[in-house]
Amino acid sequence: MSGDALCVGVCMIDWDSGVCLGCGRTADEINGVPTPPPADEPNAAPVPLPPNVAAQVGEGSD
Repeated sequence: MSGDALCVGVCMIDWDSGVCLGCGRTADEINGVPTPPPADEPNAAPVPLPPNVAAQVGEGSD
């Protein structure tokens, strides 16, 4: 899941399960942390870094 459209304005993380009780997203999804593509999609493009992170650490190496 992604996007603020899923937010229902009830941010309560159940730390045992790791998901928000309001929207069902994980804390990483809410904060915009990139997640790797599912293992069943080997040809999926890698998830790009957020611009603020890429500016600090770079996009990667050859």
